[in-house]
Amino acid sequence: MRLFYLFVFLFVSCSTVLCASKGRQYDGNKMFEFWSGEKENFILTDSSLQLHAPRELRKSYLFTPSSVFGEAEWRMRLRLGFNPSGSNYVRFYLSSNSPDLKGSLEGYFVQVGNASDQILLYRQSGTSVKKLVASATQRLDFDSLIVDIRVNRTATGAWSLASKINGEPSFSVDGTANDSTFTSCYFMGIFCNFTTTRREQFYFDYFSVQGEEFRDEEPPTILKVEKSDTCVRLSFSERIDSLQAACYMDGEPLSGFWNASSTQLTLNFDSPLQRGVLHRLSLDGIVDMAGNRLKDTLLEVVLAEPLKQGDLIINELLFHPYQGGVDYVELYNRSGNYVNLGGLLLASYKSDTLLYAAKRLPDRLLAPEEYVVLTTDSDAVCQFYDCQGNDVFLILEKLPAYGNSKGSVVLATRDSLVIDDFIYQESMHDELLKGKEGVALERVSPDSKEWVSASATSHFGTPGYRNSSVSSGLEEVRLAQEVCYPQRGEEGGIRLSYSFSQPGYFAYVSVFNLNGVCVRHLLQNQLLGTSGEIEWDAKSDNGVLQPIAPYIILFEAHNAQGELVRKKFVCVVSQ
Repeated sequence: MRLFYLFVFLFVSCSTVLCASKGRQYDGNKMFEFWSGEKENFILTDSSLQLHAPRELRKSYLFTPSSVFGEAEWRMRLRLGFNPSGSNYVRFYLSSNSPDLKGSLEGYFVQVGNASDQILLYRQSGTSVKKLVASATQRLDFDSLIVDIRVNRTATGAWSLASKINGEPSFSVDGTANDSTFTSCYFMGIFCNFTTTRREQFYFDYFSVQGEEFRDEEPPTILKVEKSDTCVRLSFSERIDSLQAACYMDGEPLSGFWNASSTQLTLNFDSPLQRGVLHRLSLDGIVDMAGNRLKDTLLEVVLAEPLKQGDLIINELLFHPYQGGVDYVELYNRSGNYVNLGGLLLASYKSDTLLYAAKRLPDRLLAPEEYVVLTTDSDAVCQFYDCQGNDVFLILEKLPAYGNSKGSVVLATRDSLVIDDFIYQESMHDELLKGKEGVALERVSPDSKEWVSASATSHFGTPGYRNSSVSSGLEEVRLAQEVCYPQRGEEGGIRLSYSFSQPGYFAYVSVFNLNGVCVRHLLQNQLLGTSGEIEWDAKSDNGVLQPIAPYIILFEAHNAQGELVRKKFVCVVSQ
């Protein structure tokens, strides 16, 4: 590949005004002169900025750089020649990490107008919005409208929304909220949503902001990676100093270009990628405009094979969590190819087998024999189960509702082709288990349709790694470590290993001294996995280190079919 240096030239007029730390006010003239965006859709009328959009348009916006976001106050005046609605409204973007107010961004905005004639404060994450404050309904129920908006924010994220309409003598508070999800600001602006008949009836008299500038001390992050066979597009959380960026595919420099805001980089390949072939994309010198550097990053790029039924399976399910815990669904790629979860649906069945409460999964590449755990809170999972790291989790805002006694889990494509499903009942748990709360159901093997309870020795769940019920095919119970040396301070105790060809064994394991006294109960009727180890640390039940001597370990295991395994072993606690 030929060497290519990534340059971008951002033309900024010498008269451009940034928001200073003490504040800035824009009247209609200044908004037209200093703001950027779709200026061709606006005109000046008596020092006011007026929307003047073509008939075919339905949306238009303007933006300006802004970094005020600490202790801050925003004010704005809007005139509308109609009653605002769900089709005709204005958004005042107080903060945004992107100048494109039509696209995906992170920030906060005030919306004037909806179907209930309200003024609202929202947080936007990507293309999703969350309502933080809403005025009383019918607050904007006028044939025409002059409204002043005031928004205050404290440094800790306490918001207040107030408004003054037409002839009202003073501002009235519409509501308050606390939200500190985002703490940075790069742009502010206005966004108009309109119908053809209202496209010339939006007027903006002024927009002001004053307060403290946020101090950017956080490195940029990669928000999204989009790929095709000819390019990779990287979207960053903030503007990047493109002159310092260097990108390589499998060690070779890549050509590419930045968008106008320097938040998105498109890298082009000399030849199309082949499906199923893994490539390594390295990013060096990714630095934001404040000088914060993203740690040099290595991304794996591969075009996944089309997903077929049975390639991706539901491998484990926790549907009745402990109090304080959450449900999780574990998926396993049993195919020999890379697969992408992007666009798949996690759902349940209605009684008529139609998909219900479907949640769309984001992009996530799974290598062959790789696990992923879908949940709403990885910390709430890992407080009860051994976890292999956060990278095995895919966090969703919400899972479908999975009942504690019965239900269904469905993995399907966007056109409702079922990739895998699992219809479960609480009675599928081992009948010898006393309690079912907090116990996951897991497949006996990736190729099996049999489900069993996860073992007690795995803490009743194995999120993100090999199921406790998967058998090695061996039938064996033996001492893996017969002698331990606690007096020397050596780590490791007496270890007993077991392996069964079938799951469902419950075990009692005890340690006796030579006088026949039980000094330690290691397991008491606990459900085993198909294989594992049990360790004795040479201490009694009350934590007292036992004397140097031989000891006897008694292992007894039984299953629901009445099969019994009984073994005795001699071990030694030595000097």
